[in-house]
Amino acid sequence: MYKTTIEKDDLVIASIQRDLNLTIAFLILSGQLTIRGVIVTSGGFTISLSGPIIGGARTEAKSGEVAINTLIDTIDVITSILLILDEIRLIGVLVGPGRLSLTVSGPIFGEPLNKPSLPIERESYYFFHRMISTHFNIDPNLFRNIEKE
Repeated sequence: MYKTTIEKDDLVIASIQRDLNLTIAFLILSGQLTIRGVIVTSGGFTISLSGPIIGGARTEAKSGEVAINTLIDTIDVITSILLILDEIRLIGVLVGPGRLSLTVSGPIFGEPLNKPSLPIERESYYFFHRMISTHFNIDPNLFRNIEKE
């Protein structure tokens, strides 16, 4: 089947999204990410994840209760399984003082699955390129090499 350039680009983006979800699942299972909270929206909710690898602390019971820590670990394992099965996906990154939080959601939580949308990705890419070039000392040729592939 013949695919247009946009369809091929969408497949590449979908593959990158899938790799991100698998990486997040691995980081959860390795203890580097854990649930930090739940964000309730109209019609659904999202799970916020953070941990030592992105500047947050690992969520644990304050009193050290084994039952609560087991519940947190169970939620983490279920979240990882849902990411691996592609039932939920990374939908955003929240930036806070000194840390990041990753948000995940999907139809099982009442939110639609994110699908690649090339015009949005192109706009985001150029915005990212402009911001990085303006605020960080990165060689602009790096972006040119990525664009031409």
